[in-house]
Amino acid sequence: MFHVSRQTISNWENSKSYPDLETIIKISDSFQISLDILLKEDLIMVKTFDNEVKSTRKYAKILLVIAVVFALVIGSFVIYSCVYFNTKNKLEGNFTQQLKENNFHKNRNGYYSMSDSKGITYSVPNQSMPGLLDFSLRFHISNVYCDIDLEDTIVEIVWEDNNEFTASAISKDDNKIVGSTSEFTESDFTNMKKLGNELGISEREMTRIIEKGNELYQEFYL
Repeated sequence: MFHVSRQTISNWENSKSYPDLETIIKISDSFQISLDILLKEDLIMVKTFDNEVKSTRKYAKILLVIAVVFALVIGSFVIYSCVYFNTKNKLEGNFTQQLKENNFHKNRNGYYSMSDSKGITYSVPNQSMPGLLDFSLRFHISNVYCDIDLEDTIVEIVWEDNNEFTASAISKDDNKIVGSTSEFTESDFTNMKKLGNELGISEREMTRIIEKGNELYQEFYL
């Protein structure tokens, strides 16, 4: 009558399992027994149904919370993706434009360089944005480099941020560092005379080199 096996009916009779609510209604209609009487005759079944209803509600709430969290995660990722691709196009587009405007050319080391004057070369890495799943909205390395070829030394200056740089002078004879900003205080970096004396460059030339480096950093990365 109810399209179930004998084993299922046996399980009902021995309280190992219970029919679902739809089947109980069919039983009530088929045997003309009211649900009130049918259920009151088996308190264990009523309690089981009650627990199942509560469990269903609890799981429904859990599923709702999971669905809301999932929706928030997906929404946040979509917003981040839009911001990422907009930032990528902006940064990479500006980088390419500045290479052209400042006459930078790719060298054999894979960097882009520009000769500012005799013995002075500025360079930047070959830049591209990190991948979407790196969750970064800037280049991994945002540096500007300046190499100055003097009579006895090579001076290397590295900008790591706007107006923030380190510098060292390396002897051509033995490749040893003969001047460095490693022990400079913050105010020392604005003292072009002290910086020039440390690196073996005139104050006037030092001022020009630093101003150019700051200008390039702002144009490429800010």
